[in-house]
Amino acid sequence: MERDAGFVDMLEDRRRECDLLWATRTMDPLLPHMLPSESVYDRESVIQAVLLDKQVRLAIDTIARTTGVAIKDVEGSASAMINEMASKADLATVRWLGIFITKAMKRMFSRIYINETMLSDLKRKTRVSQVQYVYVPSHRSYMDFILLSYILFSYDMALPNIAAGMDFYNMKIVGELLRKTGAFYIRRSFSNDILYKQIFRSYINTIVSHSDRAIEFFIEGTRSRSQKSTMPKYGLLSIIVESLLQGDVPDIHFVPMSINYERPPEELLFVYEMLGLPKPKESTSGLFRSLSILQKPFSHGRIFFNIGEPIPASRFVDRAYRQRKVLQPSFRVPSHVVETIAYRIIETHKKNTVLMPINIIASLVNERIQLKPGEPYTLDLLIEDYRWFKSFVTGSLKALMYEMETTDNDGIRQEILQSLKPHDELMVVDSSGMLKIKQRHKGTKQMNCSNIKGHPLSERTLQIAVSAINIAIYTNPTLAYLVGTALVAATIGENGTQSEVALERYELLRGLLGTEFVLCPSEDRVLLKIEWEKSLNILLSQNCLYTANDLIFIGNNTKLFSILHNVILPFIDVIYVICILLSEWTERTSVELTNQTILVETQKEVERLILETKDRCQHPYCLSLDLYNTTWSNLLSQGVIVHQKHINAYQTDRVKLAHLIGALRELPLRRPMGSYVDALPLIISTPSMDVQAKL
Repeated sequence: MERDAGFVDMLEDRRRECDLLWATRTMDPLLPHMLPSESVYDRESVIQAVLLDKQVRLAIDTIARTTGVAIKDVEGSASAMINEMASKADLATVRWLGIFITKAMKRMFSRIYINETMLSDLKRKTRVSQVQYVYVPSHRSYMDFILLSYILFSYDMALPNIAAGMDFYNMKIVGELLRKTGAFYIRRSFSNDILYKQIFRSYINTIVSHSDRAIEFFIEGTRSRSQKSTMPKYGLLSIIVESLLQGDVPDIHFVPMSINYERPPEELLFVYEMLGLPKPKESTSGLFRSLSILQKPFSHGRIFFNIGEPIPASRFVDRAYRQRKVLQPSFRVPSHVVETIAYRIIETHKKNTVLMPINIIASLVNERIQLKPGEPYTLDLLIEDYRWFKSFVTGSLKALMYEMETTDNDGIRQEILQSLKPHDELMVVDSSGMLKIKQRHKGTKQMNCSNIKGHPLSERTLQIAVSAINIAIYTNPTLAYLVGTALVAATIGENGTQSEVALERYELLRGLLGTEFVLCPSEDRVLLKIEWEKSLNILLSQNCLYTANDLIFIGNNTKLFSILHNVILPFIDVIYVICILLSEWTERTSVELTNQTILVETQKEVERLILETKDRCQHPYCLSLDLYNTTWSNLLSQGVIVHQKHINAYQTDRVKLAHLIGALRELPLRRPMGSYVDALPLIISTPSMDVQAKL
């Protein structure tokens, strides 16, 4: 990605101009949903429309009749619900918040790059179209919704209706401030509350049809602690798509937005959350404590904000669905349609991921520790490896990546050193030109270790795991591009593998890791073969693999093969360990099988494997609870684990489980020569600091 590829540093002008004059400038914000004035509802009109909605009235009458509660009281509950929910946009509040946020952004980040070409194109489209727009950003930090609002305000675009969780609503002062920037609040779980469910559905339908502002929500639901795409949530998306059936808007366009941080503000908290320490509860006091991140200028480096092409819902919701809605008012859009749109959005997020030097560096450091943990990694050697691997991901895999103007050694050296500056608490190049990893775990004495979600890990394990998972957080974004070739690498044995066998292994791994990497499910073997051949051909062109007599062999480019194999290995190892635990569950423990109990037992077993053996799960990333949850979800979807609803318990399908274990054992996986345990003595200590303050 060249520097003139549409990306502009939006902070450049802010550093030259007066923040107060800029925030209070004359504005006529562009409203993306073109509606006649009589069709635009203000907050009170939205509330009244919801309370008068036929389905809401039916829910009120039903509750009053079945519970014996007076209709007036149920109406009062409904009124309280919609008032709690509805947004209250106020430009004056946005202006004053804009002054504070500008100062914070200029302090925290060296640059914020926005794809101005795509943003200008979006602005142009909104001026000539009457469709409703839905902004769907990736979710990597709490900063995401602040950043999007800040960008829209900077480019004179109206702030959207923003879906927000009740955690923010409950924050004193902050909750109401966010409401005035466009936030509407959603309770986490309300499937059993008929009235709230119908009010929420009616509210979304109303703002889709009668708000001249766009809608914004995070399709992944919660922040991705791993910094890679996570499985989409379908609830709000399905309601928005169903709004199209009402016929009040000609179309709904979903705008995927990829946000990539050089260093996310919650970096270290994410690591501990993945290991099982619960995140601190959102609070106003916690927000003020988090301002400590402003102490060091440019401490979080750069942000890249990339915008994808809008995805029209009408492409998936055709006229036949609308006609059926007229004839059958209770008709809902089929779930497979909603899922297809969701996967298309996530796929666009991944395709528009902008990698940064730290992502390449972390991948190389991760590989180096596993292969040669006792040998120093010099800056000169890192420069050589960096040039080669960057060329592969940007050339063969077509990954988007910021590039300096020079490509000689001095230019690459500066690119690496510049990228390491925000990460000087994790890794540094010392005065002798050696790359050093720092100890990020400072002990648990000053941390709240109550309510641990997994197995209580030892101090020694945490000393190994915290820095390792911190590195993995920066390796993971590369998987948006690497995963296909990495899966292929895991299927090829030392003595060659038949093409058909390699394809079958690829299909197995793709199915097992589909939840982990958000791969669109497919049972079409022709399409899967095309996908497999695409990745295979890349590796053949790199001399990573070669073919002879219908066999696929490992080629001379063993360096690339090793990186691809080792980056996918922890994910496969965890699946195997969980399957073994499930097969031995009744012999190992009398505890009832649940998502939580398997999570605890898996983390306990992985810790043992890391510290006591050279067997599977040697990478500390295997301790991640997120990885266990996605594996559990995948095994449920494949029927390996079965939920017995009548007794609310889980059982395993012994036949499927045995077949899966056998298939996993046949994979030609190889163990790296070293590990993070071997590298621990070389990880240098750093002064103690309070992790909680980093919220």
